[in-house]
Formats: sequence, C-alpha cells, structure tokens
Amino acid sequence: MRKVVTKNDEYSIVQLSTEDGLDVYEMLQRIGKEENHFQNPAHGMTYEQYKEWLIEQDDWSKGENLPQGYSAQTCYWMILPDGAPIAYGKIRHTLNDNSRRIGGNIGYAVDPLHRGKGVATKILGELIAIAQNMGIEEILMSVEKYNYSSKRVIEKNGGYVFKENEQRWYFHIK
Repeated sequence: MRKVVTKNDEYSIVQLSTEDGLDVYEMLQRIGKEENHFQNPAHGMTYEQYKEWLIEQDDWSKGENLPQGYSAQTCYWMILPDGAPIAYGKIRHTLNDNSRRIGGNIGYAVDPLHRGKGVATKILGELIAIAQNMGIEEILMSVEKYNYSSKRVIEKNGGYVFKENEQRWYFHIK
C-alpha cells in the first residue's frame, strides 16, 4: 500500500513502498544512473534486484542498515491521477560533511517522458514542504554550474545561492 504524503487534482506524492511495482521500475529505467549528479542506483537493475533495492531503501528511510557514512533518507514518487509515476525525489534527514559538499538534503529527477512541463518545480516544492514537516530546519542543495535549469527550479522554490565555487552553486532554501 502506497503512503500518500500529499495529493491534489494534478498529482500525488507517495513514499517509496516495498510493494512498488513495474510502473516505478520502468520509470527508474528511463532516468539515467547519474544525471547531473542525482544518483539513481535502480537504473540498470533487473526487476528482482529492484525489489531488493526497495527493501534496502525502506530500511534506510528508518535509519536501519545504513552503509558507513550515510544519512537516513526517504524516497518519494510523483504520481499522476491515473497512477503513472513521473518523478523521483529523495530527502536526506541530516547532512554530513560529504552531503554538505555535494548534493545537500534534497535531490530529484524527472522521467524523460515528462520533462519540460514544470514537473521539476512541482516535485521540488513538495519535497521542501515534506522536509520542513519532518522538522528539517536546514535545507541545502547544490547544483553544477552547467545546470541552469535546476538552478532556476531551486530559485523558483525559494532557494538562494549562499556560496559557489568553480563547479557548483550552493543553495539554502527558505
């Protein structure tokens, strides 16, 4: 059973479930393994490996069986009213030195079939609200300087650049 976190007429945001099936698997196969530093480890997995990955990710959302140096994180899907998943997001519950340097608390990727339709702006806005409801006070994101689209998406959602280097912009979210 999917845990619906938010719902409106356009879409729902649901938390990853060990019961997620072929629809999510197929979306994850369309999203690259690493797009703009967003890690999608399910890309290229067999369906059986994906089902094991769901169990691992469910554990990680509870802070269980985390690899050394990892923070608990929860994965979410953006789902259309017809049930089709169109985007994938992650929220790290806490920041460590590595996630402060690369990534931050929130990451997202949009199914290539749904890009250019404002989906990124919507899922990021929802993930920010979820993180705030989780009690995450400091929301940090970083983006490579070639990725102007993500920069605009973050700024549309209240993010502001607080530092930068040659490779990345670093954002705080209000």
